[in-house]
Amino acid sequence: MVLQLRGTAQKRRSRLAELYALLRAGDAAYAAQRKLLKRLAAQLKSRLPETAALEPGYERLFAETFAAMNEEERQLHGLIRAMTMHTIRPLNQSLLEWLRSDRYFRAAPPSHRRLGQLALFLTQLEAHLVIWAAKYEAWIPDHPDHALVFLADEDHHGVAFPKGGAAILARVLRHPHPSHAPPPRR
Repeated sequence: MVLQLRGTAQKRRSRLAELYALLRAGDAAYAAQRKLLKRLAAQLKSRLPETAALEPGYERLFAETFAAMNEEERQLHGLIRAMTMHTIRPLNQSLLEWLRSDRYFRAAPPSHRRLGQLALFLTQLEAHLVIWAAKYEAWIPDHPDHALVFLADEDHHGVAFPKGGAAILARVLRHPHPSHAPPPRR
């Protein structure tokens, strides 16, 4: 019986470690994409004075100026779009699969000392991912001028990616908080 309980606990911990890795990979992809979209936005605003009249928003800026982009700008746009399609989407799909197969952590009551915050985060995460997937299908495949799928942007198309998930998981797993972890080796 004790061995069975230990095995169950180890499987649950392993599942949380898998989720933690997916969230950290998503954070890294989002940060990399964000650098590229800021660079593209700066180039477009610098080169095309008519962009000053556009409503705010990266996706709006990119879609409105897509036809006028030069070769370098098209390459940046293509990289941003490729990250959405081939990095962020697969990560989001993996997160959604993880959530749909979870029968334990989402069931914890919000008052649970160790898992309550995690259960709330997972509920919010699922809501975000389901809406993100729907917008992706409407926004990306047939629209080469679109590069990003943001939900909590200036158009308020959905709910934001919930904050603090990696930190919550780090606490549950007793890992160093992501912002306090030692710097990566070079």
